[in-house]
Amino acid sequence: MAAVTRGCRPWGSLLGLLGLVSAAAAAWDLASLRCSLGAFCECDFRPDLQGLECDLAQHLAGQHLAKALVVKALKAFVWNPAPTKPLVLSLHGWTGTGKSYVSSLLAHYLFQGGLRSPRVHHFSPVIHFPQPSHIKRYKKDLKSWVQGNLTACGRSLFLFDEMDKMPPGLMEVLQPFLGSSWVVYGTNYRKAIFIFIRWLLTLRHHGRAPPRRSGALPPAPAAPRPALCTQRAGPAGPGAKG
Repeated sequence: MAAVTRGCRPWGSLLGLLGLVSAAAAAWDLASLRCSLGAFCECDFRPDLQGLECDLAQHLAGQHLAKALVVKALKAFVWNPAPTKPLVLSLHGWTGTGKSYVSSLLAHYLFQGGLRSPRVHHFSPVIHFPQPSHIKRYKKDLKSWVQGNLTACGRSLFLFDEMDKMPPGLMEVLQPFLGSSWVVYGTNYRKAIFIFIRWLLTLRHHGRAPPRRSGALPPAPAAPRPALCTQRAGPAGPGAKG
């Protein structure tokens, strides 16, 4: 366009037009094109890290270290077009420190549908794994669920609430999904995000409702209290200290 306004020669105008077209093509977001043409599993993945950082700064009180670690880990992961392994975050602290609040914000600012996105999967031990005696079936179901959803879309978020109430040994089935291998069980999972939430107190297991599909997170506390801890978990993921 600049070549035309400057009155370049015809061949210069043509070259300028070709350059403009090439630049526009290079700047075109392929994912956006695929979304506009039809269904694409990553269309719901719309990270807004600036909005997340602003919201955390305004509403998460007294958690400076946690906020910095979360934002730093997300930036490094989201801006990497080919991550070497999934992002694994562990949030732990006392009741009311903001663990559920932070996790709900992550879903909101990473996925267009937030907690209702079909790519966000929330697991609660009370709802999904109420009976420790059914551990074998739970392991099989959990592995199948994670594998199936990662096969459908690598850009998926798996949120595990109240880790301290999970049946012992259940999380072992997730370890192969958390490492750096390219393919596990025939699935490429390097773009997935796993979040583990745990209390600092060890509570007894509870069991009421039978397993069902996950619902929304409980309402976030209006004024979180200190102190919330966060860390990038290693390959062992849920086995990290908490």
